[in-house]
Amino acid sequence: MIDRELSVSIHRALLLQVVATILSMLGGLSVDTVLRKTHLSVLVLLRPAESATRRLIAMLAHGLVVPERKVRSGPVGTIRKGSDEKIPAFPLFDPRPNVDPKKKHIPGFGPNIRGFDGFGITPPAAHEPHPDDPVSAAHLCKRLRSLQAALDNLRYHARRLARALAKKPRPIRAIRPGRPPGYRKHWQHPVDEILRDCHQLALMVLNEPVPDTKAPP
Repeated sequence: MIDRELSVSIHRALLLQVVATILSMLGGLSVDTVLRKTHLSVLVLLRPAESATRRLIAMLAHGLVVPERKVRSGPVGTIRKGSDEKIPAFPLFDPRPNVDPKKKHIPGFGPNIRGFDGFGITPPAAHEPHPDDPVSAAHLCKRLRSLQAALDNLRYHARRLARALAKKPRPIRAIRPGRPPGYRKHWQHPVDEILRDCHQLALMVLNEPVPDTKAPP
């Protein structure tokens, strides 16, 4: 048997260090734009950190039985923090790859232009992305806030996951089969090893038998 509490505690602390590294790269959560190269560097850490956090939540949610939550009026899909700030709810399920063979793009008939002189107009040169181009940091900051909120209260999100799984018409896992999102064969950062460890631990925990218990009244 795996000591879930100890494993989750250790890897949560490691993931909080990754979050601190991302914050230092962004320069805080109030920035509007960052360089394209910084944006890409942050995603290299953020994707596996989110994936590893989902596995910690899945470990805590395994075998957890919670009563159905009463519906309350309020924002859906957000978590309120303070009076004004709204944090997007952390995604509990791995994104599933689109492997539907029926969805194939078949090009239709269109204009077949062989030549065009432009009537003396020179089209503007296409702008190729440059590493130093400024890009919006709004989406990154939202994802990072959501990740922070999840790591600050893993048990709350484990209860969210347990409720979500109980509503599914058939058994399903929050983590997808195969390699986890953000996985890299050749490690580039300590977060890659954290993700590998969290994925292996989650698979072992999810394969443990679930005790037959009833939800408390």
